[in-house]
Amino acid sequence: MGFLPLFVALLGLILLYTLYTYNQIKPRKANLNRVIDAMAANSRERKQLVLQHEQNYPALQELAEKLRKTSTDRFQSYKKEEEFIEELEQATKQLANEDLAHKLNALNHRQQELIQNLKAKAKEYNSFIGKSPASAVASAFGFRQF
Repeated sequence: MGFLPLFVALLGLILLYTLYTYNQIKPRKANLNRVIDAMAANSRERKQLVLQHEQNYPALQELAEKLRKTSTDRFQSYKKEEEFIEELEQATKQLANEDLAHKLNALNHRQQELIQNLKAKAKEYNSFIGKSPASAVASAFGFRQF
């Protein structure tokens, strides 16, 4: 009988560690998805505002054309988001309507905050699943680096 209880105990320990690690990874991934969804909602609102007012303000027409060509439903890259933020800042400086410029700048500022939040959450998630034992559990359950 010698090695059988030891083998069962070891398998139990591995199973418990796997469940514990999985329950540590899943909330981190959910936090990432929550921030990405917030960014998508903010981006859609910003896009709708630009598209509604593009006919009245020539400064928004070029930006509206770029927004039409690009999907804003889901996060694509930091670079693309930062380009849109920069272009929108340039366009709002040329707007005559102070209220519209203020709304667009508020949405832009919110997007910048969400990007910083996403970077922090992504760093935490990536560092956790990059460590040796947790990386094996992450790969077994299909979690990948962000």
